[in-house]
Amino acid sequence: MGAVDLWVNLLSPEVAQRMSGEYFGAQVKPESAEDVVAVMDGCDIETAVLTVGLSGSMVEDTLEVADRFPGRFLVAGAVDRATRPTRMGLRVRELATHPRFALVRVTPLNDQLPLNDRLYYPVYAACEETGLPMSVNVGVPGPPMRSRVQDPVLLEDLLIDFPRMVVIGAHMGHPYEELLVTYMRKWPNLYLSNSAYLARYIDPALLKYMGSSAGRGRVLFASDHPFLLMERAVAAARALDLDDEAITAFLEGARAVLAR
Repeated sequence: MGAVDLWVNLLSPEVAQRMSGEYFGAQVKPESAEDVVAVMDGCDIETAVLTVGLSGSMVEDTLEVADRFPGRFLVAGAVDRATRPTRMGLRVRELATHPRFALVRVTPLNDQLPLNDRLYYPVYAACEETGLPMSVNVGVPGPPMRSRVQDPVLLEDLLIDFPRMVVIGAHMGHPYEELLVTYMRKWPNLYLSNSAYLARYIDPALLKYMGSSAGRGRVLFASDHPFLLMERAVAAARALDLDDEAITAFLEGARAVLAR
C-alpha cells in the first residue's frame, strides 16, 4: 500500500483562471494529469482522489484520465446542483458503476445549506445504497459566509438516518476537533480529513487521538492541491510528532475507507 491524497483538484486553464483569487487571494495554475503525477511521484503519493462537480461531462472526462493512469487516480464527484436533489441522486447511482469513481462530496459552504438539509438526502441515500463514502465539509471556513451550515453537530443526523454510510468530515472541522474526536469514538463509520489544512496545525487533542490504537486510520490525509500544495501538505504530515505506524495510518488510511 502507498500514501493516498484524498483531495486533489485537476484544473483546466479556464477553471484555474476563474478560481485564482477566490481562495484567500491564492493564484493557482493549470496542471495536466502528467504534471500532477510528477508532483505525486516527488511526494511519494501513490494515489490521488481528483475532485470535480457531478454535473456536466467533467466527471466522465476525469474518469478517462483515471483510466489512463491506473492505480494513480480515483475520482470524487461534488454535489453542484443541490436544488436538483433527484438528479444528483440519480447521477451518483450512474457513476457508482465505474470502478474508479470512489467518493461523493457535499460542500455546504458553497450551497449555504445545512449539511443535514433534506435537499442532500437523495444523495446520501444513493451513497448508502451503492456503498460510496460521503465526504462533507465541516468546521468554520475562511470566506465570510455562514459557518453554521457546516456545524459538525449536524453530522449525527446523517449518521443516524444513514447508518450504513461512511462519512468523512473534510477540511479538518476546526475549531471543533475535540467534539469530532468524541463523535469518532461514538460512531465507527465517521472519519475526519485534514484537507486544505496543514497537518502542523492539527489540534493537540486530535493528534493524541491519531496516535492511539482507537484513532489510527480514522484521520485521513488530504492536501486540496494546488490550493494547498501537495509538497507542503505531505512534508507537514511526515513531520508530525507521531510514531511511524500512526503516520502511515494517516497517510494510507484512506485506501481502506475508499475500498468497496
